[in-house]
Amino acid sequence: MNIKHEDGEYSVESSSSKGKWYKVDPKKPWCDCPAYKFRYMKARKVCKHITAVREYIEKTQQATIGESQERADAVVAFVEEAGGEVDAMELIDKFGEANVDSLISQGALIEYKGRIKILK
Repeated sequence: MNIKHEDGEYSVESSSSKGKWYKVDPKKPWCDCPAYKFRYMKARKVCKHITAVREYIEKTQQATIGESQERADAVVAFVEEAGGEVDAMELIDKFGEANVDSLISQGALIEYKGRIKILK
């Protein structure tokens, strides 16, 4: 199924009518397809469009978690290869402030007097 995610809203293309899109809110849950409005809503069930969006969200979150872990591993590996300590600005320039701050807040790294060290 084709899924669009724009401005926090989801749309799913109809599998039987190409070019027809249904708006979906996976949290409520809600879909404006006829099957949901006339069948599933009354039975407190979800239609295939809601299910598709929920699966899409789950896959997207898993991919994001995987990418985030890869970046964190790269930062830590860089510090380890440098002998366990590097200049804070060098690390921020190479990996970005958000990535470095995240590892500091998690306790994987520590910053002291402009140097970043691996916390062991």
